[in-house]
Amino acid sequence: MWESITSFHITGHAMVALRIAIILVVTCIVRALFRRSWRRFAKDTIHFKFTQTVLSLVIVVAGTFLALREIPNFENTANALLAGSGIMVLAIGLAAQESLGNAFNGLLLSISRPFEVGDRIHLVNANITGFVENMTIRHTVIRSLTNSRIIIPNTIMNRELIENACYTNPHSAMFIDLIVTYDSDIDQARAIIAAVISAHPLFIDTRTAEQVESGAPLVPVLVRNLGLYGVELRASMWTDTVFTLVAASGDVRLQILHEFKKAGVQIASGTMVGVPTPI
Repeated sequence: MWESITSFHITGHAMVALRIAIILVVTCIVRALFRRSWRRFAKDTIHFKFTQTVLSLVIVVAGTFLALREIPNFENTANALLAGSGIMVLAIGLAAQESLGNAFNGLLLSISRPFEVGDRIHLVNANITGFVENMTIRHTVIRSLTNSRIIIPNTIMNRELIENACYTNPHSAMFIDLIVTYDSDIDQARAIIAAVISAHPLFIDTRTAEQVESGAPLVPVLVRNLGLYGVELRASMWTDTVFTLVAASGDVRLQILHEFKKAGVQIASGTMVGVPTPI
C-alpha cells in the first residue's frame, strides 16, 4: 500500500515537472518565432525595437507564470507569501525602482522619438558622439566613432541634451574653408570652388524654390575675412546624409587643390604674402 502511494506521488511530481518543462520550451519557441517574424516585418525604428523588447518580455513573463501555476497549491502559497512578506515586497519594489524608471523613460523616448536607429547623435552633457543602434527596456545602445558600444540607461538618455544631425531633415553640411594669397585672382578662386563643389556627384541643391527663382547661386562662396596670410574663403558642401559628408568633403578639397594649381591660384602659407607693408 505504502509503495503504491509513494509511486503515485513520484509519478505525479514527474508529470508536474514534465508539464513545466513543456511550457518553458514552448515559451522559448514562441519567443524565438516572434523575434524572427518581428525582424522580418517590422520597421527598423526605435519605436518598433522598444515594442519588440516589451512584447518579448511579456511572452517570457506569461510563460513563466503558466509554468509556476502547474506547481500544486502555487496560488495559495504565493498569496501567503505576499500577505506575510510586506517588507520583502517593499524591498523588491525599491530595488526595481530604477528598472521601472528606465522602462518608463524608454517608453517616453519610443513615443517622442528624438532619434531613430542609425541617427548620428551627440550627447552634449556627456560629450558622447555616435550612431544609435538599439533601444531596450533598460538602455540605449550607441556605437561610437571608434566602433565601440556605449550602453546608456534610458533614464539618462531622457534627460540628456541631444544634438541629432539627422532629425527631421537628414541633409548635412560641412564648411570648405580655404585661404588664398592676396595676389591670386580671388574671383577665379571663388569660381573654381563653386564649380568643383557643384560638380561632385554627392552634392545636393538645398536652395528653396524662392531662392532658385531669384537666381541665388548654387554654391555661395563667401569672403570670410581679409586675414594676415590671405583672403579667407568659405563654401558649404551639402550631402543627403552625414554618413557621406566626410568622404565627399575630402574629395572636394583635393579636387580644388588640383584646380588651383592648374589656374595658378596660390593657397596661403604660414607667412604673409602680398600684404602691403604698413607705413
